[in-house]
Amino acid sequence: MLAVLPVLFFALAFLYLAATGELRTAFVKAAVVSGLVVVAATEALSPFRLLSTEATVVVWILASAVAALGVWRRRAAIARTLRASADDRRWRLIALVAIPVFAIVATTGVIAWVSPPNTYDSMTYHLARVAHWAADSSIAFYPTNIVRQLYEPPFSEYAVLQLQLLSGGDRLAAFVQWLSMLGSLIGVSWIAQQLGAPPKGQALAVILVATLPMGILQATSTQVDYVLAFWLVTTASFALAFVARAGANAAAWFAASLGLAMLTKGTAYVFAAPLVILLAGWMFIRLRRQVIAPALIMLAIPLAINAGYFERNQAIFHNPLAPVQDTSALVNGRFGPQVTLSNLVRDSVLQLGTPNAALNNFVERAVARVHSSVLHIGLNDPATTWSGATFHVNSLSLDEDYAGDPLQALAALAAVLVAIALAFRRGPPLLAVYGIGLVLAMLVFASYLRWQPWHSRLELPLLVLSAPLSAVVISRFASAAAIIGASAVLVVASVPWVIDNQSRPLVGFSLPTAISPGARLLPSGNSIFNTPREDLFFAKYQALEAPYLRVASQAVAQHCGEIALWNGPDDWEYPLWALTSEFGDGARIDQVFIDNASDNASRFGSKPCLLVALTSNLPPAVTVEGVDFGRSWVQNGVGLYEPLATGAAES
Repeated sequence: MLAVLPVLFFALAFLYLAATGELRTAFVKAAVVSGLVVVAATEALSPFRLLSTEATVVVWILASAVAALGVWRRRAAIARTLRASADDRRWRLIALVAIPVFAIVATTGVIAWVSPPNTYDSMTYHLARVAHWAADSSIAFYPTNIVRQLYEPPFSEYAVLQLQLLSGGDRLAAFVQWLSMLGSLIGVSWIAQQLGAPPKGQALAVILVATLPMGILQATSTQVDYVLAFWLVTTASFALAFVARAGANAAAWFAASLGLAMLTKGTAYVFAAPLVILLAGWMFIRLRRQVIAPALIMLAIPLAINAGYFERNQAIFHNPLAPVQDTSALVNGRFGPQVTLSNLVRDSVLQLGTPNAALNNFVERAVARVHSSVLHIGLNDPATTWSGATFHVNSLSLDEDYAGDPLQALAALAAVLVAIALAFRRGPPLLAVYGIGLVLAMLVFASYLRWQPWHSRLELPLLVLSAPLSAVVISRFASAAAIIGASAVLVVASVPWVIDNQSRPLVGFSLPTAISPGARLLPSGNSIFNTPREDLFFAKYQALEAPYLRVASQAVAQHCGEIALWNGPDDWEYPLWALTSEFGDGARIDQVFIDNASDNASRFGSKPCLLVALTSNLPPAVTVEGVDFGRSWVQNGVGLYEPLATGAAES
C-alpha cells in the first residue's frame, strides 16, 4: 500500500538521526522532519494544482531516497548506536512498561482502523476541508459557509490529506492522532529524563500519558488536540535541550517544533506562550551577546512554516490568523483577575467529574458559592461563558468531547506544588520553572478563552505536558514497588475508555451507568465490529443518517458528480463526500449562497445536478448556478432539490 511510504521515510530518517546517539531524540527529530516534509510538499504542490496521488508518491519516494543515502553514509555510526542501545539494561524496565502500553496502543489502533471518522467537528470542517483539497488538487481557499474549513490551522489535515491520497480513502484518517499519541509517549519519557527522572520515573511518565482517558478517546479520533500535544511535547523537549546546550542546531529544532504546533491549532499560541517567554528570558540573561543568532532562528523558522497559511488568511479575511468576528465568540468579553479565577476554577473542575451525581452537584454548588461570595461574578456571565452554555460538572464521561482526566490532573496539581516547594529548599530549580510554565499556560488559557463545557478536550496538551513533572516528583519519593502499583491502578482505571468509547465502542455491551452515565450513542450490543460503517458515521447525529443515505443513493443512481450544498456555519458536510464514494464513484460537494468573505475565492466545481438544503426555510423552488431546482423531498430537516428540467414533484 502506498501509505507505507511516509512510514518508510520516517524509519530512514530515524536511522539517520540515530547515528548521533540517543534513540528517543532521534525518534522525536525524525517526527519533526516528517512533519516538515508534509508541510513543504503540500504547500509546494498546491499552487500548481498537483496535490494528487501521483505527485505525493513522487515526493515521498524522493524524500526516502535522500534519507536512504544518508543512512548508507552513516551506517557504521548507526550500527554502533543500535548495538549500544541493545545492551542497555533499561530495556528490561521498558519491556515491563511496554506490555500494558502496547495493549492500549494496539487496541486504539484497531478502533482507529475499523471505525470511520464520526467526530462532530470533523464532519463539519476537519475532514470536509480535506475532501475539498483532494477534489481541487489544491489547498487554495474556496467559497464556503463553514469558514472554519478555511481559517483554522491546517497541519493535521495536511497529514490526513497525504494519507488519503496515498490510501484512496479515509481509513487512515484517525491515525494522525493515533501516531501523535505514540509520539507523545516517547517524547514525555525524554522530557522526564531531561528533568532528572530515573528510569522508573521515565516509565511512569509513559504510563501517565498512555492512560489519559481523553487521550485514549482522541487517539481514535480525527480531532487535532493530540497532534497539538505531540508538537508541544517536542517543543518543550527541544527547549530543555537548548537550555542544556545552546546553539543554532538546538534553536532550529525548537523553532521547527514550535512552527508545527502553531500550524496545528490556535491553542498552541496560548499553551506555548509561557514556554517561549521563559526561554526568551533565560536566553537574554545567559547568552547575552550570543542571543541574536538563535533568536533570529527561533523567529524565522515558525514564520516560514506558517507563511502560506498566514498569507491565505490575510488575503481573504484581512487577518493572518482568523476573521475577528469568528474568534470573538471564543475570547472573553472582558479581562481581569476575577475573570481569570472564575474560568480557572470552572475549567479545572471539568477534569474532576465523578460518576456520582450527588457529589457532582455538591461541587457545582461549591463553585457557585465561590463565584457569588468570593469572586462576585456571575457563574454563567455571558462575557466569560460560551453562548448558550450553563456551567455544570460533567459526569465521568466516555465521550471524546467531555471526558476528564481526574487522576492525572490531581497528580499534576500535586507535582507543581511539590516542585515549587522543593525549589525553596534548594531543590532542582528546573522542576519549579517547568511547573510554573504549566501554571502560566493554564492561567493564560483561563484568562483568554471563554469557559466552554468541552474545555477538558482542549486541555489535553497540558495534561500530556504535566506527565513528566508528575513522574519526576513521584519517583523522588516513591519506591519502585509503589510506582508499579500506581501504574497498575492507572492501567486498570483506563479500561472503560479503551473498550467502551461512546461513539466507537470496541465491545458490544454498555458499561454500568455508574461508570458510563448518560445515553449510549449506539444501541446496547452494538460495537464497531457488528455495526454498519454508515451507522458509525452518524453515531453523534443519528437523525441525519436516513436523509444523507437517501441523497447519496440518489446521486449515485443519477450519476450526479456535482452536488450543491445549501447549509449553515456548523452543518455536516463530509458524510456526503464519503457516502457517495462508498456507493459509487463519488460526487463533489460545493456550498452555495455564501454570505461571507470566502465568496470571493475561486470555485473549481461544475454545474450542480442536485441541491441538498439544510436551512430552516425550504422554498419549493430555487435557482443555483443558473440551474432551476424544485424541491423533491424533505426528511429530518434535510431537503433534496432536483433540476426542474428533469421534473421531480415533491413526494
